[in-house]
Amino acid sequence: MNPITHKELIKQVSYNIGMKQADVERVLNRYVDLIAVTLASGQGVTVRDLGTLQVLETPAKKGRNLNTGELIDIPPSRRVKLRPCASLKQAVLKGIM
Repeated sequence: MNPITHKELIKQVSYNIGMKQADVERVLNRYVDLIAVTLASGQGVTVRDLGTLQVLETPAKKGRNLNTGELIDIPPSRRVKLRPCASLKQAVLKGIM
C-alpha cells in the first residue's frame, strides 16, 4: 500500500471541509513549516489525535564501512521521533479512524 501524497491529502481535506484546494494547501504548508521550525529549535510538538513529535540527539559513535571493513566515525546527529497518542494507536490496531 502506497502512502497518501501531499496533493491527495490536500484534495481530500478540501472535499471534506468544503475549502478551496489552494487555501487548504496554504494552511497545511504553514502548519508543517511551524512544526519544522519548532522541532529545529529543539522543542517538541504535540498534535492532538496524532501524538508528540520529539527531537532526539544521537551521540557520535564508531561504525564500519560494510564494503571495505574500515572503521569510520559517525558524527552526532538529530532525528525526529513520533510518539503516537492512544487514540491513534487504537485506530491503527482496529484499522479504522
